[in-house]
Amino acid sequence: MKKMWRGLMTGVLGISMLFGALGSVSAATAKDIQGHWAQSQLQDWLDKGYLQGYADGTVKPNNAITRGEYVALVNRLFGFTDTAAITFTDLRSSNWAYSEVAKAVRAGYIGGYENNTFRATSPITRQEAAVITAKLLSLNTNNTTLAFKDSAQIAPWAKGAVAAAAAKSIINGYPDGTFGPKKALTRAEAVGIIGNSAANKPGGSVTPTPTPTATPSATATPAPTATPTSPAGGGSGGGGGSTAPTVSGVTYGHVGSVTADVYLTSSVTGAVYYVVAPYSSTAAVPNYVQVRDGLTAAGTAGVNAGSTAAAAGSTVSFSVYGLQPDTEYAAYIALSDTAGSWSGVYTLRLATASAGQGAITELSPGSMGTVTADVYVAYGQTGDASAPVRYVVLPADAVNPTAAQVLAGQNSSGTQLAAPWSGGFTPVPGARQTLTLSGLTANTAYKVYVIAGSGTSVSPVELLRIHTKQL
Repeated sequence: MKKMWRGLMTGVLGISMLFGALGSVSAATAKDIQGHWAQSQLQDWLDKGYLQGYADGTVKPNNAITRGEYVALVNRLFGFTDTAAITFTDLRSSNWAYSEVAKAVRAGYIGGYENNTFRATSPITRQEAAVITAKLLSLNTNNTTLAFKDSAQIAPWAKGAVAAAAAKSIINGYPDGTFGPKKALTRAEAVGIIGNSAANKPGGSVTPTPTPTATPSATATPAPTATPTSPAGGGSGGGGGSTAPTVSGVTYGHVGSVTADVYLTSSVTGAVYYVVAPYSSTAAVPNYVQVRDGLTAAGTAGVNAGSTAAAAGSTVSFSVYGLQPDTEYAAYIALSDTAGSWSGVYTLRLATASAGQGAITELSPGSMGTVTADVYVAYGQTGDASAPVRYVVLPADAVNPTAAQVLAGQNSSGTQLAAPWSGGFTPVPGARQTLTLSGLTANTAYKVYVIAGSGTSVSPVELLRIHTKQL
């Protein structure tokens, strides 16, 4: 048992070299682990000096871990030192990960891709981690029966490994019953999975390699490109068997030129926070504290940010506004439950519609009353020709009408709506118009649809969600 503990601690020292910047800043007061599902484990390692933080005082537990970083941790914890001759076309011998990949290939728990690449800087997925675990521990992978809701998304080559690793609780699913096979594994999840793997090593012990005297510091990992329904670099739990808050179905229901409608499903009752910024492939994903405070990873304010209440198992929707036409944005989303626990940060990419001359240039919320609401609308640029603007107000759960229906003052069923649920005005181009809605119900959510133009010459539909105050 002493040998096992000694091995785990030596491996953890190796982990700290990768997970922390090799500077003098200690992560004993890390800013980004409060409320994290792995807080106690991470804090324990910080207190004992096994884990160091970054120069900005963070640990970045929700950042994606790369394939190169992951095999380096496995090698150190399991004591792999022998190397194989490797010829991956995307990995030069001068790369710090070269020797670690050579050890991993020699140990037989990982290989390259069919085009002879290794992709050391690519995030490792949860199903890839399961396969590595199965190979490390020589697990029986004949059983491919899985009970996860998203089992159909698990690749055939990973099904047996996922089933075997899950059966031993080495890598677990999420509270919503999914496994998330293609999600990028986080640094916190990696600690849990590798630690669990070592604890299940045949023979009950491991012989780690000594902690190296010099190790390359962790490199910043770009957030993996996420599909609209997948979290990127986020997702708590997995390795440690946590019950952290999660969200699913992160996508958009409507995108205009200056607004977008986003929705998702929450696993817990709490609040959803979001911040929106122009998308860049090189931009880091903000941590949950930054998302909560409406900041990007660079510490600057997003173009739009906010929060909305969430009920367990329910669909949460919100509008983002202040966008520019024909521009790609990233919406960063985090969920907090009533106990103060946080999910990982989810990334949703969307591109706004293009806008011709005279399109809606602003649609944003103003003052909210109990039965009234002000909405700000701007159309075109100063000097443009005037054009009519039409709007429709519908309950928050209504089906979205088409552009032609909004133009005609109808709902999605084609029913003609009367004031105050439909109306129009001709604003001064380039000037903000205050649209005051009345006759609303207190403490109720609505959707406001606005379109400009007439006939076949109309702008994209803009959508804004509003919520009246309680009496």
